[in-house]
Amino acid sequence: MNKQELQRLIDLEKAIKKIAEEEGLLTTEINFEIASSQQVMEGMAYNFPINFSHWSFGRDYDRHRTIYEHLGAGLPYEQVWNFEKPRALLVETNPFALQALVIAHVYGHVDFFLANRFSRHGRSFSDVAEEARKSADRFRKYEEKHGVEAVERMIEAAFSIQWHQHPDPFYKEDNEEGVREYLIDLERAKIEAANRREKLLKEEEIKAIEKKIQHLMAKNPPEPVYDLLGYIIKHSQKPLQPWAQDVLTVIRHQARSLAPNRRTKILNEGWATYWHIRIIRRLTAEGLLTPEEHGICNYYHSKVTHENKMSLNPYRVGLALFENVEERWNKGWFGSEYENCRDQYQKANWDVKAGLGKKKIFDVRASYSDRMAVEDLFTDDFIREQLLYIYEENKFDDDIIYTIEEDDPRVIRALLKNALTFYGIPIITVEDGNYDDRGHLYLKHHPNGYDLDQVYRDGTLYNIFHLWGKKVYLETIEDEKSILATYDGSKWKAHQNK
Repeated sequence: MNKQELQRLIDLEKAIKKIAEEEGLLTTEINFEIASSQQVMEGMAYNFPINFSHWSFGRDYDRHRTIYEHLGAGLPYEQVWNFEKPRALLVETNPFALQALVIAHVYGHVDFFLANRFSRHGRSFSDVAEEARKSADRFRKYEEKHGVEAVERMIEAAFSIQWHQHPDPFYKEDNEEGVREYLIDLERAKIEAANRREKLLKEEEIKAIEKKIQHLMAKNPPEPVYDLLGYIIKHSQKPLQPWAQDVLTVIRHQARSLAPNRRTKILNEGWATYWHIRIIRRLTAEGLLTPEEHGICNYYHSKVTHENKMSLNPYRVGLALFENVEERWNKGWFGSEYENCRDQYQKANWDVKAGLGKKKIFDVRASYSDRMAVEDLFTDDFIREQLLYIYEENKFDDDIIYTIEEDDPRVIRALLKNALTFYGIPIITVEDGNYDDRGHLYLKHHPNGYDLDQVYRDGTLYNIFHLWGKKVYLETIEDEKSILATYDGSKWKAHQNK
């Protein structure tokens, strides 16, 4: 890109920001950088512009590079981070028109970051960009003092459980002793309530309550904990050295800050795509882009929003959803009167000029997660229009034939809701941090549609033992039978739980 093109791009960015603000998007100062393909692949592999080192990051970088160099694919047109001051990389090999499209797309992302309650929550845990930058220096010093193998072993163990967080992203962690007192007070209140009603409890009922109170007084944790990494940082039996606690805390913060991105992928990409279309149209109408450049933008837009029958394309489906919601709320396709209409001709031509489309899509981008959108906005008609079915891929010589395996909208919604609630992560809780009064760790797997792969299960128990320092138990389900798997530092065992 020569100086003239660079200045034109700077001017376009200002125009894009002005249009975004006129359309009601939230904006802020964005740090745009023209980056090499290597820099972009590093950002993809390391999650952040600068981060600590680990062999898995290098593995991911080599995979991205191999796909890019041999297939010419796998490299995004841009990369944007949800920092206090958002940062975006523009790939230097992009044609000029695509750079304009990408900048418009980034302004859609930034509005989503600033407005969406899940994205805002992700920024609340820490200044994760600054923490990642500083951790790179600290971790190198840890490697010099304790050895590369020791530090990488700690990182790898943390990676294996970093996504085991509370399923409610807004869950507030309470002091364990406060939780204990609350649960004990609830039990005592049962006796007090009975006394007030002059309905005396039976002796065995009182003894059962007193036994439960004694159990709560000794139990650690007082109630199941979903945040495996957080619990281990506080209660590891090793105990963990300060440098190890620092490593685990950094990884936990990064996972918690990135988790909201998983919850809003469809809406976030759909919102950015929705706005890059409209901003590019305005730039063309105002003479800031030529018709030829508009055509180039349309070409790359079509590549981003292509249909993939074997996986859900968030750019395509997210865009279609916002356009569908806008039309429905503009025409009044909602509410009891519309839903109860039995005249199919009247319903097909329903248009009460409600004009609430833009307000509704702004509300959706601010308040919804992908799962909420599926539950509330993926109507039967929308699922059918977008052909959001379960397909089977069949290969015949050089041809690929797709057959529909499931097309019931109710089933599709249920599958999507489950996938967008847990993201393939099994639900596991800490049940007891002092099992058998020996400091052993007892975990429980709560089946949520995801069975545990035995290889991964045993590998994760191995990693947790490294962090915990004593025997680890895991209660799970296999073939509808309760199984207790254990690892004690030397061998794995699994047997039917009694």
